[in-house]
Amino acid sequence: MDQQVLKVQKWLNSEYGKVSGYTKVNENGQTGWKTIYALREGLQHELGINPVSSGFGDHTKSALAGQVAKYRVGYKGNIAKLIQGAFWCKGYSPAAFNTKFSKGTQTAVDELRQDAGLPSGNLTVPLMAALFDMSAFKLLGGGTTAIRKMQQYLNHNYLSYFGDDLGLVPTDGLYQRNTNTALIYALQATEGMSTSQANGVYGPGTIRLTPTIYQGTSGPIVKVIQYGLMVNGFYDGPFDGIYGSNVANAVLKFRNFMKLPPYNGSANLAVIKGLLTSNGDINRDSDACDTSFQVSSSTAKKLKSYGFNLIGRYLTGTVGTGSNRRQKNLIPSEIEDLVNAGLHIFPIYQDNDGDQSYFTAAQGFSDARIATSKAIELGFPQGTTIYFAVDTDIQDGDIAGTVIPYMEAVNYAISKRFKVGIYGTRNVCSKTLKRGYAVNAFVSDMSTGYSGNLGYKMPDGWSIDQFTEYNFADIAIDQDASSGKDKGTNKFKPAPRNTISPTEAMKKIFGDFSLDYGKTYDIINIGAVELSVKVDQKYTVQEGHGYIDIQNGKFTKDGLFRYLTENGFKDSQNLYNMLDDYVNNFKFTANVDLGNLSIGASIQFGEAEISTTVNVFKVGNKELSGELSYTITMKIKEEKLPNIEKIEKYGTEAVKDVSRLYGVVAYDVESFANVVIQFIATKSVSSGKVALAALAALFAFLTSPQFIEFLLNLLR
Repeated sequence: MDQQVLKVQKWLNSEYGKVSGYTKVNENGQTGWKTIYALREGLQHELGINPVSSGFGDHTKSALAGQVAKYRVGYKGNIAKLIQGAFWCKGYSPAAFNTKFSKGTQTAVDELRQDAGLPSGNLTVPLMAALFDMSAFKLLGGGTTAIRKMQQYLNHNYLSYFGDDLGLVPTDGLYQRNTNTALIYALQATEGMSTSQANGVYGPGTIRLTPTIYQGTSGPIVKVIQYGLMVNGFYDGPFDGIYGSNVANAVLKFRNFMKLPPYNGSANLAVIKGLLTSNGDINRDSDACDTSFQVSSSTAKKLKSYGFNLIGRYLTGTVGTGSNRRQKNLIPSEIEDLVNAGLHIFPIYQDNDGDQSYFTAAQGFSDARIATSKAIELGFPQGTTIYFAVDTDIQDGDIAGTVIPYMEAVNYAISKRFKVGIYGTRNVCSKTLKRGYAVNAFVSDMSTGYSGNLGYKMPDGWSIDQFTEYNFADIAIDQDASSGKDKGTNKFKPAPRNTISPTEAMKKIFGDFSLDYGKTYDIINIGAVELSVKVDQKYTVQEGHGYIDIQNGKFTKDGLFRYLTENGFKDSQNLYNMLDDYVNNFKFTANVDLGNLSIGASIQFGEAEISTTVNVFKVGNKELSGELSYTITMKIKEEKLPNIEKIEKYGTEAVKDVSRLYGVVAYDVESFANVVIQFIATKSVSSGKVALAALAALFAFLTSPQFIEFLLNLLR
């Protein structure tokens, strides 16, 4: 807790708590957006704006423009106190917190100006906007000194171009959207645009004025090129504005990486726009494309005649709405036409509208199985990369909770016959490749306004680069560049689908009985323990705990060890050795040829709940024709159990007391007791003890012959 920030928060609530539109801030001594909003609202009130709001828009800036010049040493009033409060919250010391604009306040102003790359001076509207904001002007973790110096250079030399729209560029050392826009402003300034003409967008005017720069040139535009090369990872030399051999060599490397002929050291439109935007020169030549249209024989031949060699096509689905809805999936006759025309094909899977909520682990399992089945049916050969589309602008902070679990599940569920590719923004592709959940990337660089493209360099492992779209013959295509990493295929060997229905699969797993999908069956309720089972025609994942692969009815050794390691068990190897044979007696995976198991545990209000879900992909050596999962849930009411804390004191005997409570569980009390003790020994968090005991109990319960017989009799 920062005592100065706490003092600011208390004063804001006291001073402006009754002002119309003001929202009270939590008095916790921690700076966050709510505190910044409160400072803005206080400022607006002092400027005569009513009602106040959390933004710092044109109205606030206009009101400030006529007042800001007087905010200097000697000024007295609440605005001085608000300025000091903003400094304290931003990590600068104005030496006081009162209504007097003192020399200490001016020292803080000068320090902020210096950090931003500006000379000492007075407050301005852009500086006030930056002060009453969360943007940082100190080097942040993950930032670099080189990028910070570039940001300071841009502020120092081109702030007049940025205007109210961009304002001061944060000097945090992180290359993101606003720094990327500032570089485009700098380019426009070097091209001779006035401050009223420049707009930070690499549009037709900027394209028309972009020159070709050769070795031996010097000046501000060379510095822009040096910075562009640096943020894309191709230059670490001096930023001196001199186009020497080091710059020319870096340009040549960039050309080779992005496939931008001619392969020399000159910087033309393709290079300069390629450094500052994701789509680069959209009029450049390339040999790849993709389309959501089914391609006729004549169009295939025309594509080939225009120099295209590689085409991306969708495995499944439709596109459009209402009367305009049409099939987008690749069909066998189309494959024949494309191959006969001399084209190679790469497969894309997308059956979603891009909504962020779509991307879950359960959906990843489903999509992988559908894509695998369709690719086999169409005859794509072993080793083909299937690109799974994330066709939306997922923010950086949301990728870990959406795309990553989705793509992780795709990897676990896809047939080993195929490789996994990712389609998405530069940021999405880079993070997926880094986690090892894709081997190839199909980058949606055409979406230049996406936050995941602006300020992010091209992924090292890119295969396909989508950069423009237009109508071609009787279809619409996206034009793509190809790195050569994925050449697609022109060899197809269609195979009939060897499938089994979810209902038939359930019969092979559980025996010949009838279950209603989506219905929860209560199996046992003995006071302290409730057990139920539910079967669904959809894949389900107990989120946040990982999963264990199932092959040929047993947990894979790699999958079990990975699960234990990822869940933080201190002695994973020893625990794995002990659990290996024990959990592989899990009777209800015996007939699952391919699938996975996930486990979720929670404790609240004295009740522990363990849910174990099995997703089934293959049974009887046949792929399922639909989705199937079954979940077994055990609830344990802590207050009705023997004292679980006795385990630490009395060891095995206390566990025996617990196990005897279950009755049928205790067919192997010694093994069960050892498992529980080991779980507790490796997980020392007291709130998790009941859940861990329940996990061991669940394995023990579900492997007992008595339970199998009990359940089958009930269901018959």
